[in-house]
Amino acid sequence: MIYIKEAILHIFDLNSNEPIFSFAGLDLTEKFTFDYLHAMIEKVEGSDNMKTGTLSEDNPLVQPFNAIQDDFIETTKTLTEKFFSITKLNPEIPPADLLFVYFTLDEVPCLGLFKLNYSDSITHYISYEEETLTNQLIVNRSILPNARQAIQEGMVLQLSNLEYHVIEKKHLITELAEKIFYFTELFLEDKPQPSLKENISMIKKAVQKTSKAFNDEEFQVLADTKDALIHSMTEENVIDNKVIAETLYGNNQEKKEKFFEEIEELGYVDKAPAEVAVVGPKYTKQKFRLDNGIEISIPIELYRDPEVIEFINNPDGTTSVIIKNIEKIKNLF
Repeated sequence: MIYIKEAILHIFDLNSNEPIFSFAGLDLTEKFTFDYLHAMIEKVEGSDNMKTGTLSEDNPLVQPFNAIQDDFIETTKTLTEKFFSITKLNPEIPPADLLFVYFTLDEVPCLGLFKLNYSDSITHYISYEEETLTNQLIVNRSILPNARQAIQEGMVLQLSNLEYHVIEKKHLITELAEKIFYFTELFLEDKPQPSLKENISMIKKAVQKTSKAFNDEEFQVLADTKDALIHSMTEENVIDNKVIAETLYGNNQEKKEKFFEEIEELGYVDKAPAEVAVVGPKYTKQKFRLDNGIEISIPIELYRDPEVIEFINNPDGTTSVIIKNIEKIKNLF
């Protein structure tokens, strides 16, 4: 359960390229504010892009994070200064406001930090010229994301053990002349573990490389991989690479060794927390695109049923797909 105690918004002034600090917190009695803060926390905690890390005791941000509970407003100013000192020197990073939330999650004290990127929007304004009232259009360049929109960068930090959950995006850093995850690498000065989405992507790449090395039919192996991933996440709440390898390759030690070699090189983290609900509805179906343009979407529970669908390898190297026992067809026009 989330219990919000304090929240504050610091603004990045596009004209001066400097922060405008707030000296008082947000009004938590306003329902839309309260709902917005909850939505920001859930966007981090419920994302398959969420990464996990723990700050070391010598990390330079440990001291301000430890001071949050005693001096929330002043500490958020210190953190804002460091964050904006990075973003204002790198024009490829979108300008934004910083939203800080001090709350408890299941009675654990936490700090939320959310970067609210600006977007443009057209609005009206009223002008008086020579005693004539005129309604005009104007571009507002500081529109914040609403509660339903995704955010690109945000963090939830457990203040008791300095474990954090973060979503972030790479941006070009001028001094380095390359794109990096500046939120963790420059602001937090830390490197988190890969996200669930990144781990799944690494598994997929490792399977593809292994299939290519042994001339296996890639579409079939990837379908088996999705089945194995869903089973591992559903039954164990982790992705176990040994279970994946056993499911795909059985007693073929050569293929297993190739698979393990590939995922290690890619940076995969074994048995990281994983929930099938987090990765979304695409994992409820097997989807195929055939080279003739036909696309097939099969519910995961029906994919293994030979009374529903069958893939046949023909002598000429082509593949036939047979869909069986259809009683009714509906056009989804």
